[in-house]
Amino acid sequence: MRLFVAVDPSAEVVEKVAAIRQVLMDTKADVRWVKVEDYHVTVKFLGEVDEGLVGQLAERMTKAAAEVAAFELEVEGLSKFPERVGGGPVRVIISRVVSPDQRITRLHRLIDSAVGGMGLPMDTRVLVPHLTLGRVNSNRGLNRLLRLLEKHDLDFFGMFPVEQVVLYQSVPTEGGTKYVAVCRAELGKSSGQNKSSRPSQVPINDEASK
Repeated sequence: MRLFVAVDPSAEVVEKVAAIRQVLMDTKADVRWVKVEDYHVTVKFLGEVDEGLVGQLAERMTKAAAEVAAFELEVEGLSKFPERVGGGPVRVIISRVVSPDQRITRLHRLIDSAVGGMGLPMDTRVLVPHLTLGRVNSNRGLNRLLRLLEKHDLDFFGMFPVEQVVLYQSVPTEGGTKYVAVCRAELGKSSGQNKSSRPSQVPINDEASK
C-alpha cells in the first residue's frame, strides 16, 4: 500500500485556491493540474507499506496526533519547487502553507518518530508545508505561468483549523491517482486535554484497491 499522512484544508480555502488555479490553467502551460478535491497538506509521506502494518501505524499516528493541540494553518501566495533559480527545472506549482505556531512541524516530528519506531524510513529533510496545485510536464507556456505566480505571490487564501490528521492510501486508477482515507486521528484539545487516543478506522475502498 502506498500511504501518506496529511491534513485537509477547509472548503472555503479550497474554493479560493481553485479560483486562482483556473487563472493559471488559462495560460495553457503544460502542467498536470491536481484535482481540487485532492488538495491536501502532506505531513509525512510513507511510500509503500505492508498492509499488515496498517493497524500498528494507525495506533502510533493516533498517539502522536493526540500530543499536539489543534491549531490553524494559513494558505498564502503562489510559488514553485524548486524555488531558487539554478535549483533545477521547475517541477511543481504550489500555494504556500504557513503554521504560525509551528505545530505542524511538531506534528510531523512526532509522527516521523513514531513510524521510525516501526522500522519505516524517517525524513531527512525539513517539512515545507504546501498545497500542490500542479506538476510541470514541460517548458511549454511555463514563462507565462511563472509571471502569474509572481503577480499573485502575496495573495491570501485564508486560514483553516486543523483538528485531525488523515492516513491516506494512494490508489492508481485509469483516471489517475485516487486518495482513499484509511483512518483519521484527532489532535489534542486546545485546552491541553487530549482527545481519545483510539484511531478512527475508515474501511478501505475494496473496489478502488483492485
